[in-house]
Amino acid sequence: MANLETKTDADIDQWIANHERAGKTRAALYQDLIVERNRRHGKGLDITTSIAAMTKSAKESHYISYGDLAASNGMTWTKARPLMTGKHSHLDDLLAYCHSHEMPLLTSIVVGRDHLETGEMDEETINGFVAGIRRLGVSVDEPVAFLKQCQSECFEWAAKQPDEIDTVEE
Repeated sequence: MANLETKTDADIDQWIANHERAGKTRAALYQDLIVERNRRHGKGLDITTSIAAMTKSAKESHYISYGDLAASNGMTWTKARPLMTGKHSHLDDLLAYCHSHEMPLLTSIVVGRDHLETGEMDEETINGFVAGIRRLGVSVDEPVAFLKQCQSECFEWAAKQPDEIDTVEE
């Protein structure tokens, strides 16, 4: 394995992009690159902590708000917001992590507080979710139907997880 700590942020981003272009998003190096990028730029938002929070919420058959995801990492939404969304953000890294580990796309259940009952996403949010998954080589024709399918897969997967699940293995 490459020593990622000696690589620049630009190197890490380039390697990630190269893996995505080549369709090698399940490679061990890609997985390590995603974790390393999050370690450098998460500023307190941790992949393992967020996966555990999303899994717990899915296990309870609930959507989770951005603010609650931030709080699970010991952070306020105000502080977490600029780190949470967009390309190369915490949610983008979580999406890549889930996909690369062949997990359901748990970020599909992270929604705005106003949508906790329905799991809906506004147009900008769903477009960001779909753009992220397309970068990973997944074709999406109907974004809303794809989102609902992903959400169902999260709830079904979580229901099969042991009750004591608190963290995921890196």
